[in-house]
Amino acid sequence: MDEQTLVILAIQLTALTGIVGSLLLYLLCKVRTKSHTYDTDFTSLNVGTGRSVLLTSCDTGFGLQLALHLSSLGFRVFAGFKPSVEDGEGETCSDSDAAKILRAHLKQRESELIADGMVKGLTYGTMITLPLDVTREDSLHEAVNIVRRHLPAGEDGLWAVMNTAGVCYKGRLDQQDSCQWDAMLKVNVVGTLRTARAFLALLRNKQGRLINIGTGSGEGEGAAGLVAYSAARQAVAGAAAALRVELGPLGVRVITLDTDIPASERLFLRPRLPPSDNGSTERYLKCSVQAVSTHSLSVVEEALLSPTPKPAYSLAPPGGFSNYVSAITERFVSGQCKKRS
Repeated sequence: MDEQTLVILAIQLTALTGIVGSLLLYLLCKVRTKSHTYDTDFTSLNVGTGRSVLLTSCDTGFGLQLALHLSSLGFRVFAGFKPSVEDGEGETCSDSDAAKILRAHLKQRESELIADGMVKGLTYGTMITLPLDVTREDSLHEAVNIVRRHLPAGEDGLWAVMNTAGVCYKGRLDQQDSCQWDAMLKVNVVGTLRTARAFLALLRNKQGRLINIGTGSGEGEGAAGLVAYSAARQAVAGAAAALRVELGPLGVRVITLDTDIPASERLFLRPRLPPSDNGSTERYLKCSVQAVSTHSLSVVEEALLSPTPKPAYSLAPPGGFSNYVSAITERFVSGQCKKRS
């Protein structure tokens, strides 16, 4: 066998070894994720005795998807809905399209549970809806009172508060109204700070987690038409970094969920109902609430359940094969370190 053939065979063998190694790392990562990513109490979440999580807004597809997903894991979910201006003092959150969509899905889930839950062992967490506007102090204070009233006896804390409230107005800087900038700063930035202040006591009591939506996955990322939105999200990321230092001694973890800037505008879109001549439940069930991928949901789970959560997570999938291998290698090595400790 000549020297050139040996070199070619060596290259092919090296490439094959790399592929096999990557596949093994992927399989090991999947095993580690299921076995060690979450804390030892994770099994209790699957029998309906989960921890309490507040979602500040379920008016969007992202909020609705998270509410349904987390309750399916056994969390007690407090789902915030922005009350309409017309409601006045008797404001409720039950008449919005998003609330009706949530109720329709919960009703369908309850029917499935009654039908074959005993056979399959299905169980879900509790869902409590409440009016919540992160831009209003009175609404936040009332939400705190509602949460306290619905916590189990002897419990006075939240496992996590997720700032899912947000707005994104796309448009070129020279063509956008200043009122749209004000709205994005008011909801995305000031609303985040007000939420942290209002629920700090409940988080401190449980040594819980404050989770915010941050910037793009890459440092310095931006996109045309999202200048003001990007500025607001950078402000949230900066505030989260400072809060992490300030609240760390109190036992409160501050976590940022980063996503691609162009994709992030989809997070805050309200669900669109299909046209219908009546208000049947079927219409609300047909409305899609799939705002993020399964990968993104697994990232949220890790941020909520990991005993040692990272300061920031990316909701976006790895961009290429090398990045993917790096990501699963990092998670595998992290799992091995936790096992040794």
